[in-house]
Amino acid sequence: MALLYILIGVLVGWLIEWIIDWLYWRGQVFDLRTELEDCRRSLLEEQERAKQFQLKISKLEEENVKLHAQVRDLEARLDKLSDERNAALQELQALKQQPATEPDASTTAAAPAEPTKYDDLKKIEGIGPKIEKLLNQAGIRSFTELARTSSEKLREILRAAGSRFRLADPTTWPRQAKLAAEERWDELQEYQDALNGGREG
Repeated sequence: MALLYILIGVLVGWLIEWIIDWLYWRGQVFDLRTELEDCRRSLLEEQERAKQFQLKISKLEEENVKLHAQVRDLEARLDKLSDERNAALQELQALKQQPATEPDASTTAAAPAEPTKYDDLKKIEGIGPKIEKLLNQAGIRSFTELARTSSEKLREILRAAGSRFRLADPTTWPRQAKLAAEERWDELQEYQDALNGGREG
């Protein structure tokens, strides 16, 4: 009988120890699961932050592309302004280099100077108000003076005035001016009708 009590005591003690161990390890497992959930939650938060950073990076890259495009536009505008400034300087330099015509004392004493004749150079195909003013500044004020000026000299005047006169073609101007100076208006009109924007062909 005593042996039975001893055996029961041993079994009860083992059962109690097993219950205590089970409760202990259960608490450890619960703690580990809680820690794992915290790690998962932190991982999700970090992934969300990574997405936000990626979105910011994408926006910054788009802004960078736009800024590069704006820089290219500004550089193009700067080049255009630089060309216009150079053209203006060339025009000013050309005006400064034009020789000042001073009357000869002996000639003025012998005969009075004839008044300068200003013809309407716009009657020449290819010459507008701005080019007419440019030619007048270069000393070409009449059909006769224009007829005596070579097309190469006219090109030099246009080139010195800047890039905005680059498309003008003075090849036919002297011939047109000769017809106008001789008042051969019908022939001039026929010749101009055969021109293409001031050019032959």
